[in-house]
Amino acid sequence: MITQPLSSRLIEVVARELAQTIAPLISDPAATQSLHMIQHLLATLAIRADHEIAWSVEETQQLDALGESVIAAHPEATGVAGALAALRAARSDSLHLADVSDRYSLASEVLSRSVEEVPIGSPLRTAVERQLDIRLSHEMAVIGEFSLVGRT
Repeated sequence: MITQPLSSRLIEVVARELAQTIAPLISDPAATQSLHMIQHLLATLAIRADHEIAWSVEETQQLDALGESVIAAHPEATGVAGALAALRAARSDSLHLADVSDRYSLASEVLSRSVEEVPIGSPLRTAVERQLDIRLSHEMAVIGEFSLVGRT
């Protein structure tokens, strides 16, 4: 019986089985390299499984607010206005990953347009760059430091 049915826990069990049972049986260097790659992918999937929906929902809310601030300060930012309108038209309480992902994609367009349309000297530029930093920190939490898997 699985007492912790979280996706990340299931992924960890698979990764542990690969490391403890399968890895010792592999002597082929190419197969070993493939196994290391699979283990790295499983580790990133476990992190995403634990955080992806929360990060996406939080960032979508932050980008909605950012878009509103950009439009208020820069009415000429029509790309931001259009992207924000599309995001708000897709509002939903659904937490199904596909729905959250669709809204996150629309919010990403608000960020992209903000990067393009908020002038460097604008006081809002710091807020735009902060949102980019948030996105990067989430990506780094998922993928970790860059390394060539299986290379020494």
